Amino acid sequence: MAEQLNIPAPMSTQAGPAESTRVQVRRTLDSLMYGLSSGGALGVVGLLVALAFVLVAGALPAMKQFGFGFLTSQNWDPVQKDFGALPFVYGTFITAALALLIAVPMSIGAALFLTRIAPKWLSGPVSFLIELLAAIPSIVYGFWGVAWLIPFLQAYGFPALKATIGQIPFVGELVSGAAYGNSVMASGIVLAIMVMPIITAVSRDVLLTVPKDIEEGAYALGATWWQSALAILNFGKLGIFGAIILGFARAIGETMAVTMVIGNSNDMHLSLLAPGQTMASLLANEFQNADNPMYVHALVYLALVLLVQTVALNGIARVLVVRVQNAGKYKPKGKGTANGSAEPVGQSAVAANAAAAQLRDIPIAKINYFVRYVNVVFKGLCIAAATVAIAFLVMIFGYVLFKGMSSLSWDFFTKNPGAADSAIGMKNCIIGTIILVGLASLIGVPLGMLCGIYLSEYAKKSWFNDVVRMIVDVLAGTPSIIVGVLAYELVISKSGFSLGLGPSGWGGAMALAFLMVPIIARTTEEMLHLVPDSYREASAALGGAKYQTILLVVLPAATSGIVTGVMLSIARVAGETAPLIFTALGSDQDVYDPSKPFPALTLKIYQYAQSAEDKWIQQAWAGMLVLIIMITLLSAAVRYVTRSKKKARV
Repeated sequence: MAEQLNIPAPMSTQAGPAESTRVQVRRTLDSLMYGLSSGGALGVVGLLVALAFVLVAGALPAMKQFGFGFLTSQNWDPVQKDFGALPFVYGTFITAALALLIAVPMSIGAALFLTRIAPKWLSGPVSFLIELLAAIPSIVYGFWGVAWLIPFLQAYGFPALKATIGQIPFVGELVSGAAYGNSVMASGIVLAIMVMPIITAVSRDVLLTVPKDIEEGAYALGATWWQSALAILNFGKLGIFGAIILGFARAIGETMAVTMVIGNSNDMHLSLLAPGQTMASLLANEFQNADNPMYVHALVYLALVLLVQTVALNGIARVLVVRVQNAGKYKPKGKGTANGSAEPVGQSAVAANAAAAQLRDIPIAKINYFVRYVNVVFKGLCIAAATVAIAFLVMIFGYVLFKGMSSLSWDFFTKNPGAADSAIGMKNCIIGTIILVGLASLIGVPLGMLCGIYLSEYAKKSWFNDVVRMIVDVLAGTPSIIVGVLAYELVISKSGFSLGLGPSGWGGAMALAFLMVPIIARTTEEMLHLVPDSYREASAALGGAKYQTILLVVLPAATSGIVTGVMLSIARVAGETAPLIFTALGSDQDVYDPSKPFPALTLKIYQYAQSAEDKWIQQAWAGMLVLIIMITLLSAAVRYVTRSKKKARV
């Protein structure tokens, strides 16, 4: 007799009430997660829309009255209510162009040193030191420029320029006339130091994406190091041009450092040794004191012009850089490759042929000693470029350390600002900065993370998602002074559609949150992309819902990278001054109510740096030392976390 088998009865295909409820809850939570992340992405888009709307609405009366003649008129007369922006547009472009003239050769040389000369054990620390230049607050650059650079230029730099370039016909007009200390030349040099790490970092990333076939093909034809470098630069020229445009946009939007060293003259001068004015410095100097509606409308019109320029430049730069990086990406080994190589068949071959076409007529180093000498000279110049960048960092850090250490005392951390003849400190300013950054984080971190989650976990290939990514990149390059204007119009102003809170901590916190969002959004997206898809597949195989996969699997795996982005954004906003000038306003008292004028460390440093009291100036140096130590520690922590993350992936 056959053995009877105990086969379990098949499960009912109809779910019971409890199971149906669980499914409903899962679907609801999935929809909620999608809605929140989509809302974060739309919120980022809304930031740019709000910025454009506020500026256009605020500038509309001035646009109607002055039209495009606003950009060609040289008259700026608040008393007669007659406004023209040409001197400031001219000053903005001439200082930025001078900065690029100085910074671009050094930046490309430093990028070549980091990618093609320095060993791995050296390139990492040198990259960090150069990038640290970008983390230094602009208020520090400005004060250093006033205290050290301008006296140096007056004693040695300007006389040397007059004795050399000044003797050349026509060109000598650029260094003619009286040699003022605060000048366009001083501003251009400070801006060059500030944009150099940006151009260097982006150029380095572009050069790292160039296929190895370019370099190997050049060496196979007998090229020297410098000749092969020319072929590599030719392949990545669009990306490097994009890096230069990014640096140009950064120079155009810089506010505090330029305000402190340019001289703030509304007149136009051909000489670079004369004082000038930029659009950003004019906004910093006059927006807070504008005493009639048309005066404010004219300043907002100027801010709109500055925004359009920076958005256009940043957009073009991002497109060029991404295009080159995509052109240099390798495909996985296997299908679509030749001879099992990991590179696209057509692309590498074309690139190698292009390199060969460039180098066929170049003399081989072994039979042409002149070429060998040129090779040595240019390699030495690349090493010198990286050395000069580090020298600037050491010079600025060393000078701030020397001046600040002698001014630091226990009173600095325990007392509030006051009269120069009393015991004073910056206790309330330090606490105020911590509170402002905390409030900004409460607003900016969730919004930035939600946008990053949407772009990584939900976004598909579409024009909308590409637009969101572009907006995130553009917002990251928006000048902080324009963000201050936005916060003023939305929160501070007593007219229009503003909340009408007046100068307050809320206005400053909103401005800082605006600056944090794009950094956190971009970092979150990149970190989530690094989480292997196998994690998501395993979660789905175990029955995990989409929201569970994101919250319990993907986000925990990317925690260290996301924390890195938050720390980067905190380091950025902690050193900001421009958006706080007419939002938080500052205070010498202990203030904990964000609806009142609020103290901030950078605001008090700026105020003291402009004074003639020795004790206040010493306090400014001490404040800068504390600020720069804090930002350096944050940057070092970010570097450590990022490095640990990379090692873990390996």
